[in-house]
Amino acid sequence: MSQNVSPDRDGEVRISEYAGRVVRNWYVVLISVVVAVLLVVLHSVGTGKQSQGQATVFLGTPLTPTGGQAQINTVVANPTSATAYLHTESVLDAAAQKAGIKSGSALRNHLSVVALQSTTTKTTGGTPNMQITVRGPYDKSSATAAVQSLSDSLIQWANHYQSTKTEMLDAQIATDKATMQTLQQALDAAQKQLRALGSSGMSSSDKAATTATLLATISDTGSRIDEISTQLTSNEIFKASAQNVEAAGYVQSPSGSKVSASNHKSSLVVAVFAGLIVGVILALLWDAVRRRPRGGGEATA
Repeated sequence: MSQNVSPDRDGEVRISEYAGRVVRNWYVVLISVVVAVLLVVLHSVGTGKQSQGQATVFLGTPLTPTGGQAQINTVVANPTSATAYLHTESVLDAAAQKAGIKSGSALRNHLSVVALQSTTTKTTGGTPNMQITVRGPYDKSSATAAVQSLSDSLIQWANHYQSTKTEMLDAQIATDKATMQTLQQALDAAQKQLRALGSSGMSSSDKAATTATLLATISDTGSRIDEISTQLTSNEIFKASAQNVEAAGYVQSPSGSKVSASNHKSSLVVAVFAGLIVGVILALLWDAVRRRPRGGGEATA
């Protein structure tokens, strides 16, 4: 007469068997947990003292030369282009040299560049802010110097159009001012000559002709001064916009701080669980090795 063993009962027996094997080899589990914890502690000791330098940069909003609609789709206002620029070898090498870091390649592994986009920025397609972070086994001054160099390079790169625009406006403003000064001198001279006609010995007809000429000069010169004055005001507004609205700059100036490499408590918890899992597997394998027959086979009667 046969007996049927339920699947649930068979499963309970196998789980109990595995648990018994693990209990018999408890020291394997303990060793695995201890080794995992020691590895985390040693790693924390080696990398626990770190510094972080961080800055936030606005890439700018370049406008058309006449101050019209923003040129959104430009290379310099693109966060992808900005990130790629900061990871170029020349920029990294310059920052590493100023910060006293071994090389740009070493700095690359500790550099993080993130585009900070708000909901409004995503909707309107505006230029996001770029957060630049250097975090590694450096002192605070080195991390800050590296971020300072990277941020300054990015701002200078992003402001190429705005800087060129400002230089051209400066030249035009200087020309406008010089022209207005020349015209004002001509206007003053014409007015002086007009006032002197009353005491001159010229005939009435000559006075009338000269007066007409001087009045025309005064009128034309005055109109030209007014025109250039309006143009000068517009150029000064465009310059102010290029420097204060369109230009890239700091949202958060570079600063440094001491930081921990990781959360020690969470790392230890993860290490304990990982050690338990590995320990259970090793305990089962070790038990299987110990129970394996040592001879070439069983003796036959």
